[in-house]
Amino acid sequence: MSDLQFDNVDFALTSKRVVNHVNSDVDENSEFGGIISACRRLLLNNFHNSRVEFNKRQVNEVAHELAQTTPLNPSSLIIDDALSCICHILTRLNSSFRP
Repeated sequence: MSDLQFDNVDFALTSKRVVNHVNSDVDENSEFGGIISACRRLLLNNFHNSRVEFNKRQVNEVAHELAQTTPLNPSSLIIDDALSCICHILTRLNSSFRP
């Protein structure tokens, strides 16, 4: 996101523990705390108009499916079309919004 020069980004995570730690001022002296501190620095330095919030996984099935697929296909591509792994979700969501 930083390389693409996005600044106004809302990061929606499915881990309430991570969201609470990122949004708190408490520093934890552990490996987890070190990772959280690095994430806070990244947010402060690169994402000035952004926030980190909690969303249940079910709220955004598409993001969850993409997150599950990404480790299998690591690349720096921007894809304009829906990936095959999410087409079934998009089709179901589209049909549920029709009157």
